[in-house]
Amino acid sequence: MSEKSRAYPKKGKGKHKLTPGWASWRWLSGVSSKEKQWFLGTLMGRGGYEAWMAHLARGLHNPAFLLKFEGTSDPWQRSKIVGKKISELRKSYRAMTDEQRAELTKQAEVELSVGLELKERVDKSTP
Repeated sequence: MSEKSRAYPKKGKGKHKLTPGWASWRWLSGVSSKEKQWFLGTLMGRGGYEAWMAHLARGLHNPAFLLKFEGTSDPWQRSKIVGKKISELRKSYRAMTDEQRAELTKQAEVELSVGLELKERVDKSTP
Protein backbone atom coordinates (compact mmCIF):
# COMPACT_ATOMS: atom_id res chain seq x y z
CA MET A 1 0.00 0.00 0.00
CA SER A 2 1.51 3.28 -1.04
CA GLU A 3 1.48 6.37 1.12
CA LYS A 4 -0.74 8.16 -1.41
CA SER A 5 -3.44 5.48 -1.31
CA ARG A 6 -3.86 5.62 2.48
CA ALA A 7 -7.01 7.23 3.85
CA TYR A 8 -4.94 8.58 6.74
CA PRO A 9 -1.27 9.05 5.76
CA LYS A 10 1.35 8.03 8.29
CA LYS A 11 2.90 10.86 10.23
CA GLY A 12 5.76 8.92 11.87
CA LYS A 13 9.36 8.63 10.79
CA GLY A 14 8.98 5.18 9.22
CA LYS A 15 11.35 2.24 9.34
CA HIS A 16 14.00 3.93 7.18
CA LYS A 17 14.39 6.86 9.58
CA LEU A 18 14.36 4.91 12.85
CA THR A 19 17.40 5.90 14.89
CA PRO A 20 18.45 5.26 18.48
CA GLY A 21 18.37 8.98 19.22
CA TRP A 22 14.87 9.41 17.81
CA ALA A 23 13.56 6.39 19.69
CA SER A 24 15.15 7.60 22.93
CA TRP A 25 13.61 11.03 22.44
CA ARG A 26 10.14 9.56 21.80
CA TRP A 27 10.43 7.33 24.84
CA LEU A 28 11.62 10.14 27.14
CA SER A 29 9.10 12.69 25.87
CA GLY A 30 6.28 10.17 26.27
CA VAL A 31 7.27 9.41 29.81
CA SER A 32 7.69 13.09 30.65
CA SER A 33 3.97 13.60 30.26
CA LYS A 34 3.38 11.04 33.04
CA GLU A 35 3.95 11.51 36.72
CA LYS A 36 7.21 13.03 37.95
CA GLN A 37 8.58 9.97 39.78
CA TRP A 38 8.17 7.77 36.73
CA PHE A 39 10.08 10.33 34.68
CA LEU A 40 12.94 10.50 37.20
CA GLY A 41 13.15 6.70 37.38
CA THR A 42 13.18 6.52 33.61
CA LEU A 43 16.04 8.99 33.35
CA MET A 44 18.12 6.97 35.80
CA GLY A 45 17.51 3.65 34.01
CA ARG A 46 17.36 4.61 30.36
CA GLY A 47 20.71 3.06 29.40
CA GLY A 48 19.24 -0.38 28.79
CA TYR A 49 16.53 1.03 26.56
CA GLU A 50 19.02 3.12 24.61
CA ALA A 51 21.33 0.14 24.10
CA TRP A 52 18.45 -2.03 22.90
CA MET A 53 17.15 0.66 20.52
CA ALA A 54 20.63 1.20 19.06
CA HIS A 55 20.97 -2.55 18.48
CA LEU A 56 17.44 -2.82 17.06
CA ALA A 57 17.79 0.18 14.73
CA ARG A 58 21.11 -1.04 13.35
CA GLY A 59 19.73 -4.52 12.86
CA LEU A 60 16.69 -3.23 10.99
CA HIS A 61 18.92 -1.06 8.79
CA ASN A 62 20.89 -4.13 7.68
CA PRO A 63 20.99 -4.01 3.84
CA ALA A 64 20.31 -7.75 3.45
CA PHE A 65 17.26 -7.50 5.71
CA LEU A 66 15.97 -4.40 3.90
CA LEU A 67 16.37 -6.07 0.49
CA LYS A 68 14.46 -9.12 1.67
CA PHE A 69 11.76 -6.95 3.26
CA GLU A 70 11.37 -4.64 0.25
CA GLY A 71 11.35 -7.64 -2.10
CA THR A 72 8.26 -9.04 -0.42
CA SER A 73 4.86 -7.56 -1.18
CA ASP A 74 2.66 -9.79 0.99
CA PRO A 75 2.01 -7.98 4.30
CA TRP A 76 1.80 -11.23 6.27
CA GLN A 77 5.12 -12.40 4.89
CA ARG A 78 6.65 -9.00 5.69
CA SER A 79 5.36 -9.29 9.24
CA LYS A 80 6.93 -12.73 9.52
CA ILE A 81 10.28 -11.43 8.19
CA VAL A 82 10.27 -8.56 10.71
CA GLY A 83 9.29 -10.88 13.56
CA LYS A 84 12.12 -13.28 12.76
CA LYS A 85 14.62 -10.42 12.52
CA ILE A 86 13.54 -8.97 15.87
CA SER A 87 13.78 -12.42 17.43
CA GLU A 88 17.35 -12.78 16.08
CA LEU A 89 18.23 -9.31 17.36
CA ARG A 90 16.78 -10.11 20.78
CA LYS A 91 18.92 -13.23 21.02
CA SER A 92 22.06 -11.42 19.90
CA TYR A 93 21.35 -8.57 22.35
CA ARG A 94 21.03 -11.00 25.24
CA ALA A 95 24.37 -12.55 24.25
CA MET A 96 26.15 -9.17 24.44
CA THR A 97 28.45 -8.33 27.30
CA ASP A 98 27.78 -5.41 29.63
CA GLU A 99 30.66 -3.54 27.97
CA GLN A 100 29.11 -3.93 24.52
CA ARG A 101 25.77 -2.70 25.81
CA ALA A 102 27.45 0.24 27.54
CA GLU A 103 29.08 1.19 24.22
CA LEU A 104 25.70 1.11 22.47
CA THR A 105 24.28 3.28 25.26
CA LYS A 106 27.09 5.83 24.79
CA GLN A 107 26.48 5.95 21.05
CA ALA A 108 22.74 6.47 21.54
CA GLU A 109 23.41 9.21 24.13
CA VAL A 110 25.75 11.02 21.73
CA GLU A 111 23.17 10.81 18.97
CA LEU A 112 20.44 12.08 21.30
CA SER A 113 22.63 15.01 22.40
CA VAL A 114 23.50 15.96 18.83
CA GLY A 115 19.86 15.71 17.80
CA LEU A 116 18.71 17.90 20.68
CA GLU A 117 21.41 20.49 19.88
CA LEU A 118 20.31 20.61 16.25
CA LYS A 119 16.67 20.94 17.29
CA GLU A 120 17.59 23.79 19.64
CA ARG A 121 19.46 25.61 16.84
CA VAL A 122 16.54 25.21 14.46
CA ASP A 123 14.09 26.42 17.10
CA LYS A 124 16.24 29.50 17.80
CA SER A 125 16.61 30.36 14.12
CA THR A 126 12.91 29.93 13.37
CA PRO A 127 10.91 33.04 14.25
